[in-house]
Amino acid sequence: MKRNMVLLVLTVLFTLFICGAASAADSSTIGGNGTSSDLNLSVQNSTDSVSQLSSQNNSPVVDPIIGVKVGYEYSSDSINPEITVKDSKGTKINVTKTYDMAFEGYRLSFDYAGAVNGTKFNVSVSAPGYTTQSQMIGVFLNSANATDTNLYGSATFNMKATAAYKLGREVTKKADQLLNFSKADKVLVITTAGLAYLNGTTTEDCLEGILNGSGGKISYGQGNLLTFQSTRTDPLDFCFVVMNGNSLTAAFFKNGSLKPAYKGTFSAINQTLWEKTIVPTFGDDAFGYVSLANAWKEGLSTDILRQAAYHGHVCLGTISGQAMISLLLKYYPPGVYGDDGELEATSYRAVSVPGNSDDDAFIYSLDLTSGKRSWVGYETSNTGAADNMVGFIRWCASTNTGTLIIMAFDEDKVVQAYKNETGLTAYSGIASELKFNAWLINKLENDPDSLVDILYVFNITAEVHNNLTGGVDSKNVVCDALGLDMDYILGLGLTNLVEQKNATNYTTGNLTEDQIKQIGIDAANKAIALFAADGITLEKDDPNLTVFTSAGYVRVNEQVMDMVFDGIYDVLGSRLSRATLLSQHNARFNPLFFQFTLVQNGTYISKTLTYDPETGNFTVKNGSSCIIDQVLPYDPPYDVLMAWLWHNHVCGGSSTGYLITDYVYDNFPIGEDEQYSYVSTNDICRDDILSYLLGVSAGSGTYYNQRMESAGSEVGIISIYDSKTKTRRVAILNLTSPKFSGGNSYENYINLYKVLQKYDDWNSPECLAELATIPNLISGPSITRTVDTWVTEEEWQAIISGGNGSLNALEYIKSLPVRTQADLISLLNQNQNGTHNQNGTQNNNGTAVVEAPDGVQGNSQGTSSSGTGSATGSVGDSGPTVSAATQTEVTTDEGTPSDGSNAYEVSKASPNSEESDLNYALIALGAVLCGGLLVVGFFKGSILGFLRK
Repeated sequence: MKRNMVLLVLTVLFTLFICGAASAADSSTIGGNGTSSDLNLSVQNSTDSVSQLSSQNNSPVVDPIIGVKVGYEYSSDSINPEITVKDSKGTKINVTKTYDMAFEGYRLSFDYAGAVNGTKFNVSVSAPGYTTQSQMIGVFLNSANATDTNLYGSATFNMKATAAYKLGREVTKKADQLLNFSKADKVLVITTAGLAYLNGTTTEDCLEGILNGSGGKISYGQGNLLTFQSTRTDPLDFCFVVMNGNSLTAAFFKNGSLKPAYKGTFSAINQTLWEKTIVPTFGDDAFGYVSLANAWKEGLSTDILRQAAYHGHVCLGTISGQAMISLLLKYYPPGVYGDDGELEATSYRAVSVPGNSDDDAFIYSLDLTSGKRSWVGYETSNTGAADNMVGFIRWCASTNTGTLIIMAFDEDKVVQAYKNETGLTAYSGIASELKFNAWLINKLENDPDSLVDILYVFNITAEVHNNLTGGVDSKNVVCDALGLDMDYILGLGLTNLVEQKNATNYTTGNLTEDQIKQIGIDAANKAIALFAADGITLEKDDPNLTVFTSAGYVRVNEQVMDMVFDGIYDVLGSRLSRATLLSQHNARFNPLFFQFTLVQNGTYISKTLTYDPETGNFTVKNGSSCIIDQVLPYDPPYDVLMAWLWHNHVCGGSSTGYLITDYVYDNFPIGEDEQYSYVSTNDICRDDILSYLLGVSAGSGTYYNQRMESAGSEVGIISIYDSKTKTRRVAILNLTSPKFSGGNSYENYINLYKVLQKYDDWNSPECLAELATIPNLISGPSITRTVDTWVTEEEWQAIISGGNGSLNALEYIKSLPVRTQADLISLLNQNQNGTHNQNGTQNNNGTAVVEAPDGVQGNSQGTSSSGTGSATGSVGDSGPTVSAATQTEVTTDEGTPSDGSNAYEVSKASPNSEESDLNYALIALGAVLCGGLLVVGFFKGSILGFLRK
C-alpha cells in the first residue's frame, strides 16, 4: 500500500509537470501490451519547428534512422534482440542494425521512398525469455541542420520477462540461496519444464531462465540440465542438486512454487527418510530424481543420463539396455541399411517385449523409433519371450539377408554377481539400490559383457524379417508383425551362430572438455565465414539462425560431444531453450555434424559441416543434411519441433501425429492418478510424434507397436489407466487426414496445428471461424472412435498380446461389451465376490470431425475422464532402516490448490524479481526527471549526435 501511494503521488507530479511544459511528445506510441507507453524517447520538434524545417528543405526524404535502446527486467541479461521494422501498412522493411557503444543502443538505418517528416514506423523488439513489445515511432527532420535530409527517431524498450522465464530465473535464484552454487563442486538440475505447459504454452523459457540465472554453473555442454519426458499436463517441478565431495544436497520446488517442498540429502537417505518424507514429497518420480542425481555423482556419461531422464530413472534395465548396445556394436557392428537413401533407414531394427527399461535404452541411443518402423514390440510372453529380451536385426539390403541377434539380461544372475563381489544385497532398501546402481555403472563402463547374455544369433531371410517386423520395406506392411515370437523363431530350425562372434576393437579418444568445446567454436566460426562468402553476416542471438547437430546423441571415438553446445553458444548464442540449437536424434555411432540454417525472407539457406575425428577438420556441404530446416520458415510450435527432432526428420507421414496428440489431450484428459498407454496399429511416422508428445514409451510399458496389415484408418488404440480406481478405458481411434488445395504441406499443417491447439472443442464457433481463415484448407481432419469402452486387466493383457485366438487386437476390442466406468467397477466388485458378469451398457463412442464453412467443419463430443495432470516413474523397494540421514529440512507448498481439478495447473509465476519498494519509488522519480529532461530537449544533442553518425 505504501508503495502504491508513493507511485500515485509521483505520477500526479509527473502529469502536472508534463502538462505545464511545451512538448510535442507523441501520445500515440504503443507498447507491447497495446496501451499508451512513455517509453518513446525520440527527439521531436514542436509543430511550428517541424513545419518551418520542412519548408526550408526541398530535398527528397528517404533515409529514416531510428535509435533503439533495450533494457531487460533482469539486468544481468545481455541479449542481442531481434528488431523488426514495418511501415503503416504492415510491410516488413529491410533494416541495417548496428550497435553503438557510446549510445548504448542499436542504430536502425533503412531506405523508405515516400517517407516524410512525421512518418511513423512500427518497431518490434523480441528476445528469448521476454515478451515481444512494439511501438509506433515517428521520424523527424533534424532542426539543427537544415541540409540534413535524413529523418530521425528513437525509443527505449524496457522488456518484461515471460511468466515461464521469470519462474526459471526466480526458482534458480532461490535454489542458489539455499544450496550456494558457488561453493559447490558441481550443480545439477532435473525438471519437467520444456514440454509441460504453463498458461497454455510450452515452457522452454523456464529452461532459458535456469541457464541465464545459474551464472555459468548450468549449461547444455556440461550436461547438467536434465528434463524428464513430460506431458502437457505435468506439473512444473524443479530439483536442484549440489555435489560437495561425495555428498549430495537437493532443493525441490513443486508445481511452480518458489517455496521448497524439500531441502536435504540425496546421498545419505535412510529408509525412514525415504518412505516418510521423500516419496510423499516427490511423488511417483521420487526414484527418478534420486537415482539420476546419484548416477550423475557416479560419473554416468551425460548422453546416458539424458536417456535415463527420458525413461524416468536409472535402474538395472536402463544400464542393461546400454550394455546391450555396447555388445551389439562390439560383436555385430552396424552395416548399411537401405541403399535407396530413404529417410527411415536405420542400421538396425529391433523386436522386443515392452515393459522393461532396456527398451528405452536402445530405442533412444540407437535411434530405433517405431515411427521409422525400426522397432516393433508387444506382449509375446506366451511364445517364450520375456520383457528382458530383445532381438536386433542387422540387415544387408544388397544381399537381402540379415542377422538376428537375441540378447537378454538375467536379473537374478546380475544381482548374485553383485552380492558375490561386494557382499551386499541389491534391493534391501533405497540405499542398497543406489549402491547397486553405482556398481552397475562401473560394470557398464568396464565390463558390459558381464551384464548381458547373447542367447542366439541367426542368419535370416527377408521372409523371416517380414514375419517379425511386418515388412522389410519399412513403408509397407506385408503381414501382421509377430514381434519377438520365440516359438516361431526357434521353430525355424536355424543354426545358432553365437559362438562365432568376433570382437571389434574401438579407439577411445582423449579430448579434454575444452578441446571438445573448441570443436563447437571452430564449427561456428567456419559457418560465419561460409555465410560471409555469400555476402551474409551472421548475428549473435539471431532467432532466424538455427544450428542442427548430431551432438548430444553421437559419440566420437566413444567420447560424448556435449561440450560443443557451449562452444556454439559462446559464438552464436544458439541453444535448445531458444529452439536455435537443436540436437537431431541419431544413433550414437553416426558422424558428428553441424548444420547452420538461416531463414531469410521466408526461405532457408543451409551449410553443413561434418567433423573428421582423424584430422580435426570439417567437410563442407552447401545444403542440408537434417531436413527439419524445411519447416523453419513457418515457425512450428516448440513441442512439435521437438517431436520432429525425435523422429529425426520431417515428412508428410509425421504431420498428423500432432493432430492425434491434440485430440487425445482434449478428449481424454488425465488426472494425477491416471496414465496414458498407446498401441500403434499400422505404424507410420506420425507414431513417433504422438508417442513422444504423450509421454509413452516401450521401456515404461506404456507403448506397444503391433503393425497390422488390416488396420487401415484405425491408426491406434488409446488407453487411460486410473490407478486409484484400478480401471482402464480403451478406445480405437480412426483418422481421416485434412485436405488442402495446394501450397506447402508443412506450412498448411503448422497453420492448422496453431488453430486447433487453442481449442478444446474443434466445433466451437470461435474455432470454426479461425479455421475458415486458413489458406488452402479444403476439409479438416476427422478423428472418430470405433469403440470407446472400459476393460478388465485380463482383457487389456489380451489387447497388448495382439488379440485373442483368431481375433487381432482391433477385432478383439470390437468383440468386447461396451461399458462405462461404473459398469466396470460393478463388474470388478462382482468378480471379487465370486460373481462373473460380462454384460455392459452401451455408451456414446463419440466423434471429433473438423471442418469449416464451405467444407471446413468441426465437432468434438463424447465421454472423457477428468483431471489435468499425470506423473509417472519408479520408486525403490522398501526394506529395513539403514544408516541415519543428514539433517533435513522439509516444507510444503501452502499455495498448492487443494482442488484436485487444479492441483497440476500453474497460472503464472509471481516472484519478486529484482526490485524492492525503494526501487519502485526510484523508478517513478526517474520517470519524472526523464520526462522533464525530455521536454526541455536534454536528449536533443546526445541522441541526434549518435543518429547522425
